[in-house]
Amino acid sequence: MFTPSRIYVRHRALAIIGGACLVFTVCLDIGHTRLAAADDAADCAGGDPAKGIPACTRIIERAGEPQDRLADAYSNRGKLYLVQNQIERALADLNEALRRNPRHADARHNRGAAYLMSGQNDKALADFREAVRLNPKDAESRFARGRAYQTMGQVDSAMADFDAAIRLDPQHVDALISRGTMLTLKGRVQQALEDFNQAIRIDPKNAAAYSSRGGLYVTTSRFPQAMADLNRAIELDPNEHMAYLNRGVVHVFQKQFDRAIQDFDQALRLNPQSAHVRVQRAAAYFFKKQPDRALSDVNEAIRLDPTNLQAYKLRGAVLHGLGRRDQAIADYRKALEIDPSDEGVKKNLQDLGVTP
Repeated sequence: MFTPSRIYVRHRALAIIGGACLVFTVCLDIGHTRLAAADDAADCAGGDPAKGIPACTRIIERAGEPQDRLADAYSNRGKLYLVQNQIERALADLNEALRRNPRHADARHNRGAAYLMSGQNDKALADFREAVRLNPKDAESRFARGRAYQTMGQVDSAMADFDAAIRLDPQHVDALISRGTMLTLKGRVQQALEDFNQAIRIDPKNAAAYSSRGGLYVTTSRFPQAMADLNRAIELDPNEHMAYLNRGVVHVFQKQFDRAIQDFDQALRLNPQSAHVRVQRAAAYFFKKQPDRALSDVNEAIRLDPTNLQAYKLRGAVLHGLGRRDQAIADYRKALEIDPSDEGVKKNLQDLGVTP
């Protein structure tokens, strides 16, 4: 399931059409109504759900509103529900906005975000594609489509959209961070570092940028630089779960297993469905010679992600250490099904007297 922190939801400002009052006594009542309508329109198009949701509701329930303003109100209310993580309500409103105006680009974008947040990746991609078609020069929709491709493992398509988003908006920090992450996975370390550095230059208080650069430093074993960035990320945003994860990995490399487990604990509090964090904490327990705890974590990781290669490799090692040879062999064979080229797993099987 996608974590939505890097996808922006969109809103459209509601137009306020006024007119001159010809009779003073009528103007008093009409003027008050217009002021109230203007306040509702501003709040509905704003970013505060506490004010915006009731304001949008009043517009929706007000008699005589034209279809385009109703579509905007439904779209904006759906966006505000999305901010509150009320996915079903958001989808209901965004569907209604698109029923009233099928060419509503913001509603299309926001519905794509709702689908992505709820793990409906194919539907999300379809909406983001349509949002890009409706507004091909919009950097935000390009970025959002790139995140959908990234979530679905379509690396080249994701990179193309991140590139396009940055061409359209060179100051797009999240696109720079996302492209840097993809470049890191491709082993293009220097280019990734340039993207993270640029993101930090643009927004020096962006926790995700420091967290991502710290993660890059971890992969290149530059642990002092990694710790500086990860500590900074956590200082800026104590809810940046990837910073805790990567800092925990550094602690493991430094054989500070108790500190590592503390960081993995916090990462799991922030993202309890992460199989990757479970595997990392299991490794820390394994190195601490606490195999029962390691096994518990890695079992949960496999339940969360039955195709997690590292989980099967680690569980095989834990079971081997416990003398449960047949189960260890089964896990190593499962790991080879996932990645037949893994030489480390082949060696583990050979050590157990088994031909890979």
